[in-house]
Amino acid sequence: MATQEAYIAAIDIGTTTLRCHIYNEKAEIKGTGMQKTIVHRPGHGMVEILPDVLLEKFTAVVKDAISDAGLEAAQIVAMGISTLRGTFLTWNRETGVPYHNFICWNDTRAEKQADVINRSLSFKCLKKASKLAHIFSRLQRFEAGSIFRFMSPHSSIRLYWVLENIPGVKQDAQENKVMFGTIETWLVWKLTKGKVHATDFSNIAATGMYDMYNKSWNTIHSYYLGIPLNMMPEIKNTSDDFGECDPEFFGASIPIRAVVGDQQSSSFGQCCFKEGEVKVTMGTGTFLALNTGSKICLPECGIYPNIAWKLGDEIVYQMECHDSDAGTVIEWGLQMGLYDSPAKSVEVANSVEDSDGVCFVPAFFGLQAPINDYNACCSLMGLKPSTTPAHIARAALESIAFRVVQLYNTARRRSGTRIRPVLKFDGGVSNNDFIVQLVSSLLLQKVDRPHNLDMSCLGAAFLAGLGAGIWKNKEELLPLRSSQAIFEPKDVIDTYEPICRDWMRAVRRSQEWYV
Repeated sequence: MATQEAYIAAIDIGTTTLRCHIYNEKAEIKGTGMQKTIVHRPGHGMVEILPDVLLEKFTAVVKDAISDAGLEAAQIVAMGISTLRGTFLTWNRETGVPYHNFICWNDTRAEKQADVINRSLSFKCLKKASKLAHIFSRLQRFEAGSIFRFMSPHSSIRLYWVLENIPGVKQDAQENKVMFGTIETWLVWKLTKGKVHATDFSNIAATGMYDMYNKSWNTIHSYYLGIPLNMMPEIKNTSDDFGECDPEFFGASIPIRAVVGDQQSSSFGQCCFKEGEVKVTMGTGTFLALNTGSKICLPECGIYPNIAWKLGDEIVYQMECHDSDAGTVIEWGLQMGLYDSPAKSVEVANSVEDSDGVCFVPAFFGLQAPINDYNACCSLMGLKPSTTPAHIARAALESIAFRVVQLYNTARRRSGTRIRPVLKFDGGVSNNDFIVQLVSSLLLQKVDRPHNLDMSCLGAAFLAGLGAGIWKNKEELLPLRSSQAIFEPKDVIDTYEPICRDWMRAVRRSQEWYV
């Protein structure tokens, strides 16, 4: 009798879309469901997602994908969930009712609180103590503590805002009535009907409340911010038993066998299993992740350490840095009429030999690593009577590549890790041959672009499959990731050296514009 084929449901929850793919044992996509993520902005700096709407859309995309694959829910042997990180919720332990909506990772309502704490005498003393401890012990964890700053992307500072500003939460937290969770934690809690309150290492490490050096909750930060740790979820391995979806949701019980942060999931889907392997995801923004093995990098110059995943007893770390503008630049060019479609941008950029001295600085949301100037402005410089839309389009695409090069060089210098010779790209913008080829040429590195650009879903599927026993180890996953194109460096360094120099002048002139 033939063995029944195993299928995995992998869901990626992003800032703009929720997507579910059904994979078979060969990592082939058999069915897909997709819906838009609805984000609300109720006030200045506030970015929220409605919990009930998110659950509704989550169940809808899973059902759509199962239906698209021509399967029944009972045929799904495992589910893996990849989520945007740092977006959290608090809810009542007894009633299950949320105290507020999901507060998103890019919500800045707690910016003032972070600034007040960072400037406070007590926090400065705490950092001084860490510096002294580092001088005497030479332990990196104390050095990291001496340069730490609370920032609005940290869930911890936004949770502090919740405790101080939303009625009833602080009192209930003191009475052990509050539960905290990022998106995957709340979904697991809902899908299992409250049986499992858990997260994984990749997600909790991104909240700012976990001490990666001690491998435990950061009790100093929790005490300083007045955050009771009794509200926190259990921390499980990335590939683990997270309970089963109640049959009420999909008509049959589906085991949840992995939850993972989206950038870590993308790294896993790209099979960046070895120290020194780099993946670059280019979507709305650009995210670079470097596998640093068992080594934790220092958070400096806009780069930061994270836990990539924990499988069994093995913890793998990665260094991350990002730029907020990639797809936004291409979309801007489309709105400006520089080309008819994103795909056409390559043809338009290649229709001219160079950008004719035009420099575009991609800073719609400021400039991140290694510049870290959130007051920088987006700018277009060097316009002349001879400038055409094609020159501007080329300058815009070049700017995306230049920012990737900056991220890469920052990670290479700061990590102390020998980077392997092939970079792995994914995300929608990596479909742009002009950008990818230019990055390859400027870095003198090969770039590998996979057939399936949706690596966050694939990574969640791989991790869930490992948890369900479909694959025995990471080595079995390597042949399942296939390449669509390999880009070899071209000899353009001499041509681009003056162009890059002029672009850096434009970057400097764009800084601190909104001060």
